[in-house]
Amino acid sequence: MSDVNSDKEKTSDNPTLASQLSLGAGFFCLFFLEKASESLAIPFYQMTLGVDPFLFSVALTLPIIFSAFLAPWVGQLSDRCSSKYGRRRPFILISAWFSAFLFGIMWMVPEHWTTDAQLLYFFLISLLYYTSATFFIVPLTSLSYEITHDVNKRIKVMEINSYFIKLASLSSQWLFPLATLSIFTSIFVGIKVVGWFIAIFVIGIIGTLPALVKETDIEAKKRSTNNFSLIENIRVILNEPLMRLVFIIIFIQVGLAAYAAKMDYYVLVYYMFDGNISEGAVWKAVLSMGYAVIAAIYIPIVSWLSRSFGKLKTLKFIFTITAIGGLCKWFIYTPGVKWLLLLDPILCSAVWTSMTIIIPAIVAEASDKDSEKSEVCRAGGFAALHHWIFAFSFMFALLISGITLNVIGFDANLGSSQSLDTLKSMKIILTLGTILPSLAALVVLSRFQKKHQIY
Repeated sequence: MSDVNSDKEKTSDNPTLASQLSLGAGFFCLFFLEKASESLAIPFYQMTLGVDPFLFSVALTLPIIFSAFLAPWVGQLSDRCSSKYGRRRPFILISAWFSAFLFGIMWMVPEHWTTDAQLLYFFLISLLYYTSATFFIVPLTSLSYEITHDVNKRIKVMEINSYFIKLASLSSQWLFPLATLSIFTSIFVGIKVVGWFIAIFVIGIIGTLPALVKETDIEAKKRSTNNFSLIENIRVILNEPLMRLVFIIIFIQVGLAAYAAKMDYYVLVYYMFDGNISEGAVWKAVLSMGYAVIAAIYIPIVSWLSRSFGKLKTLKFIFTITAIGGLCKWFIYTPGVKWLLLLDPILCSAVWTSMTIIIPAIVAEASDKDSEKSEVCRAGGFAALHHWIFAFSFMFALLISGITLNVIGFDANLGSSQSLDTLKSMKIILTLGTILPSLAALVVLSRFQKKHQIY
């Protein structure tokens, strides 16, 4: 069996630049849909209001769990949609504005409420918000699979999507620092202003743009209607070997490595900057900006490597570099060496670029293989399960990080007086949590290549 790049026949479909840019704008919005809530909520609810880390992680993860289990049904609903406007576009348009409204009111929590009441408010609105966001994320991801069926053109589409995602990540970590500016009379006012700006401009207006893309899935006309049950569709999708590989790789990176990466915020604030939340938040934004910029530089490199040497070989190379970067984290995160932090994204950001270029391309290829065999459109189902494993892994990382903070003795009320053991534990998790998942991914990729004779 040849590499996953070479055994797929090319088709003649050719998406326009305008369509690719509109689709990319949708992924800019998608990033904020998935990440903006966390970017504002962690420094606001946990560090500023001082809510219990475990309760906060539960409030943040339960809505994600619910939306993840809803995703396969949304995917099937989208696959079966026969609207004159297309299968994907109606969902994208309606969900963009409904999600925008919910994101805005998420930050309208009254200042005089108790922290428990404020956390409950956040949880209930988040539940509605992530439910609405699923109706945007799954159809948009499906549209990205169907915009072309040419392997190399699809990599280029994912490349453009990645530029928009990195642009979004470049700005998302500045949300809380903006909310703390002195022009606002309080943090509550700042949070409301920033929240509504993101809601209206990013989620509402920019999120509308992919709904303008004309659906040109040229193979859809050849396929029969998907009348299979939801359970049967999931079973068929999970039987695809490439999807099982995707599940494992995503969980390793988004569930395990990202769990460790979440410690960088706490290491910055409490270890490097002695409990100064504002300064730590600024340097977290600098670090995130470094990740976004350097990851953007990696985009054409990862794209070229994937097209030249194959997706799996490229993933192995990237995880090797990431393991080396994990070892370096122990020396990078040291008080007094601020700008050395930028070495972290140089070594460890390529793996996140692969999550937005290589992994979606593999999922789309798996969807194509299924449609060729069955003549049934399941792109929405593939997109849903792709989203499901991402959401599950993300939820796992959030939940375990909250439990871990309690176990290692972290207490936000102690400020700069965290124990030395607590600070050391954070740093160990940040370092080993990058090295070990990368080595695990290398083992999984090698075994998959050997089993399926992909060289």
